[in-house]
Amino acid sequence: MPVRSAEPVGRYETHLTLAPAEVDALAAWAAAHGLEFTHILLARGRHPSQPMLSWQSDGTLAAQHRRAAAETARLRAAGFTPVRVKIEAAPWTPGVPGTDAEAEQADAACYFEHHVKVRLAPDVPRDALVRAADGHHAHVSWNARRTEPGGHRQYFVTQRCHRLGLTTAGARLDRLTAALTAAGFPPLKVTREYVVHDSALTLDSGWLDDAPTTA
Repeated sequence: MPVRSAEPVGRYETHLTLAPAEVDALAAWAAAHGLEFTHILLARGRHPSQPMLSWQSDGTLAAQHRRAAAETARLRAAGFTPVRVKIEAAPWTPGVPGTDAEAEQADAACYFEHHVKVRLAPDVPRDALVRAADGHHAHVSWNARRTEPGGHRQYFVTQRCHRLGLTTAGARLDRLTAALTAAGFPPLKVTREYVVHDSALTLDSGWLDDAPTTA
């Protein structure tokens, strides 16, 4: 059953991406308004700088859309330029497709997304992590504002699974984490999500191979 029509009640996380030129002002605005600010950098692509605001909420998908619209309007009124709204459901939310057959009946714009957090030593090139993720519908990003002592840095390997159910997507994730571990990048944390709304997948053009090439 498509998530959109089921209107399940569950835990959602919303990300609101803004124009990259607004990073510093956006960070200050987020702190003043109690929202989480993250500046994500993609390892490649047409739009590598993606500052965003995020929040979590329990309720229906319709409620998440209303909150996103309200926050977008508030940001525009403050002089910012929102460019993307992305709403993610926990994978156990009612209505998330468990099988590939269910996924075929769901909204084609929805997809599973996995984030694998790893840590690289300062003498390990990022390209080594990129190579380890190759072939798994995944690529690399990092938080521009987060550093660690001694030159270490945390990276995210993001994997997307379109038109697949929870079970098959989970198997792909298992293969990815096994490949990363074998390459010397054991996961620090693994997060699974089901994206129920993405207003601008083209922002990831040239980064992940699932993104449209026009923007």
